Amino acid sequence: MVAIAASALSVAALVFIVFWIIKFLMAVKDYSRTCYLIRQFPHEPSHPIWGHLFDYPGPNEKGLQYQREMTAKYPRASSVWLGPSIPDNIGVHAEKDEYFEVFSVISKFALDVILKCAFSYDTDCQKIGNQNPYVQAVYALSEMAVQRYFQPWFHSDWLYFLTPMGRKFRENCRVVHKLANDVISKRKITLASTTVRKQEVKKNCLDFLDILLTARDENGEGLTFDEIKAEVDTFLFGAGHGTTASAISWAMYSLAQHADIQATCQEEIDELFKGRETDDFLWEDLSHLPYLSMCIKEALRLHSPVPSILRELTQDTDIDGHIAPKGAIVNIVIYNIHHNPTVWQDSLEFRPERFTEENIKSRNPYAFIPFSAGPRNCIGQNFAMDEMKLVLAKILHRFTLVADPDHKVEKVESLVMKAKTGIQLKAIPRKQA
Repeated sequence: MVAIAASALSVAALVFIVFWIIKFLMAVKDYSRTCYLIRQFPHEPSHPIWGHLFDYPGPNEKGLQYQREMTAKYPRASSVWLGPSIPDNIGVHAEKDEYFEVFSVISKFALDVILKCAFSYDTDCQKIGNQNPYVQAVYALSEMAVQRYFQPWFHSDWLYFLTPMGRKFRENCRVVHKLANDVISKRKITLASTTVRKQEVKKNCLDFLDILLTARDENGEGLTFDEIKAEVDTFLFGAGHGTTASAISWAMYSLAQHADIQATCQEEIDELFKGRETDDFLWEDLSHLPYLSMCIKEALRLHSPVPSILRELTQDTDIDGHIAPKGAIVNIVIYNIHHNPTVWQDSLEFRPERFTEENIKSRNPYAFIPFSAGPRNCIGQNFAMDEMKLVLAKILHRFTLVADPDHKVEKVESLVMKAKTGIQLKAIPRKQA
């Protein structure tokens, strides 16, 4: 019996070893196939050890110039190997006749907006400013994510989280998650009131969080707390305010640089308010600002608030005659797409007329993808466009924007496109403009 048991254990051990050997060989085969297919894509000569890691100047103006050069050289695809309440707040600066840093002002405003509109959560980010722990954590996480991306040796979680930066990353994640927990908990208490729930459902004014909390499947089961928190984190951090703040800030910068275009926008806005007793916007007003909409789209193209996105291929995909293998992570560089010289002539020029109906129809619809495209495009793009139009219209109705001629603006790539030393603008009340 002992001999039989020992024999059975030996067979089991052998089967286990053979199983993992086969699994390892299959993984090696898949990896080899992936490497072979990716090598077939056009690319620059690479170093045998660190590949193209040190060819890229970094997430700055030189890096963006490098990307434009590569896009001009390889316009279809290429491979890279990395080695093993806003107007009132602006009015404060206008009264002082001073330049203000746009990103700082707009990002806190955008956070207030998304928390109120999507989660019925009141904050004071615009008053508290950078002292807000969530704002600090979001800024830090954005920078850390980019740093980690360009340091391949930290791509492994177990190694990264042993480092001081990795531990700081986790600490900031806890701050972000805490806000999500607070938002969900407070809203659950509110919705627990039968009276409040009936009134809000009747008024058809459920916000994003309400929908998550009240959603039920065919079996009457709702989402778990963790599932709801994941959605809230994604909406807040991934799409809630950073991208919109970047888009509004760069649009303000472009309009400040082009006084004639800004004046045309102001004429359109003034015409909208002609004969009205107040300057309050109506919902239908947003569809009557075509030129401002063109300016926003051109700013989204020129500055690309979301510089790139990653997608995992669910099947082998033919890209310009080259096969990208299933399971590969593809970096779709939106900034490069928006500066492809075969599509966009003089791509560094700010030209709103690129987005007339006639010009839009003449272009491939995937030549302009500020919100991504397809089934995984930005869930909040309509909200973001409406927010941008409303904010810019309110600002331009009251102020004329002027850029600081002594302040050099240099782009720097993070999770969103930012300016290395910020954007300095002055808001001049239009009665004095």
